[in-house]
Amino acid sequence: MRLSILIPVYNVNDYLSDLLKNLASNLLPDIELIFYDDASTDNSAAQIQNFKISNFSSKIRLLQGSKNVGLTCARDILINASEGEYIWFIDADDKVETTFFDNIMFILEKNNPDVLLFDYDVFFDETKRIKNRESLMFYPKNQLVYVNGKQIYQTAVLDGKHYFWNKIFKKELILGKVEYTIPAYEDIAYTPILLNQCKSFYYFTQTVLHYRIRNNSIAQKMSVKQAYGIEAYIGQAKYAAEVVKDRKSQAYLLYKASVYYYRMLRKIRKLNIPEHEKVELVGLSNQLFKLLPIPVWKLIIFLFIENMQGKALKLLMLFSFFKIKQF
Repeated sequence: MRLSILIPVYNVNDYLSDLLKNLASNLLPDIELIFYDDASTDNSAAQIQNFKISNFSSKIRLLQGSKNVGLTCARDILINASEGEYIWFIDADDKVETTFFDNIMFILEKNNPDVLLFDYDVFFDETKRIKNRESLMFYPKNQLVYVNGKQIYQTAVLDGKHYFWNKIFKKELILGKVEYTIPAYEDIAYTPILLNQCKSFYYFTQTVLHYRIRNNSIAQKMSVKQAYGIEAYIGQAKYAAEVVKDRKSQAYLLYKASVYYYRMLRKIRKLNIPEHEKVELVGLSNQLFKLLPIPVWKLIIFLFIENMQGKALKLLMLFSFFKIKQF
């Protein structure tokens, strides 16, 4: 088996049909599809079962959990269940361009990269309008490149596009490298670590995936899970400092954690929710932000030293604004 496509599923009945139609049009012999239904309460599992039956394929598998364990743990379950040489996570509410599957399989077969990366776009669920088309900072393009893991790591971190779903990893390199425990924002917490294991990449400059922005997703809906973005950035900054020995990535990730924290506080103030829920959100955000290893004013100096003056000034403005508000 060359490629395992891994799809976590939870209450995506309204969106799943788009992805299944995409996949049905190009089920290649050396690709397996594994779905993990995380105790959905809607018709998601039944849709997948019907898809499996209609395609008569033993290479389509549906795993089902008896209780909801969350997206992060679902990814871990899927990786361990996979049999492919390469693994690719796709979110169940997104769309893929299966016209490129032949290209992807050819690249994996001919070049054998540690990681294959590709472009994507972002669209709004309600209007279908494209918000933006995203390309990556990786170079050279459309060829196999041998490089050290630190360079791949830094490129992805500073590019800010360290997601699971626009990367196909060689499984043997990443298996067991992280513990999938963070409640949310596992992309930020873990993808750079996986990239640091790689010694070669292939950047395929085609838009392979269409990422859907929907109002009720974890990334868009304000909840306690959103606060874990702070922990994800700070944890990754610690990895950058201690393992990768990359001060620039460390400074950038601490900056992202700080900006994320201040934006969280601003959003929470505007929420139309009961006061006790606001208190809980602020409390968890404050607790996680205390993990920041240096004071914000020292981080501002750190950013200047690492030639990120624009980010230093932006953080200074946010820091000053919230200090005045507190006063």
